[in-house]
Amino acid sequence: MVNIIIISLILFFVAALFEIGGGYMIWRWLKYKKDLFIGLFGGLALFSYGVIQTLQQANFGRTYAAYGGIFIFSSIIWGAIVDKKTPDRYEIIGALITLVGALIIFFAPR
Repeated sequence: MVNIIIISLILFFVAALFEIGGGYMIWRWLKYKKDLFIGLFGGLALFSYGVIQTLQQANFGRTYAAYGGIFIFSSIIWGAIVDKKTPDRYEIIGALITLVGALIIFFAPR
C-alpha cells in the first residue's frame, strides 16, 4: 500500500512539473515573443502531462480532482523558485489546505 501511495504522489508531482512547465513555456512564447521552439516544446510537455495522468490507478474524476490540489501547491512552489515570487501566508495556507484536500480525495479508504 505504501508503494502505491509513493508512486501516485510521484506521478502527481511529475505531472504538475510537466503541466506547469509546459504552460510556462507557452506563456513565455506568446507573452514575450520567444522562439516558436519554446511554444512547441511547451505543447509537448502539456501533452506529456496528460499521458502521465493516465498512469494513475484511480478513475479519471478522482485523479483530476485530487490533482487540482497538487497543481495549486506545485504552482506556489514554481512561483517561488522560477518567478522568484515569495508566497505570502495566505498563499501558503491556501495551498496547504488544497493539498490536504487532494490527499483526502485520492487516498481515503473506500
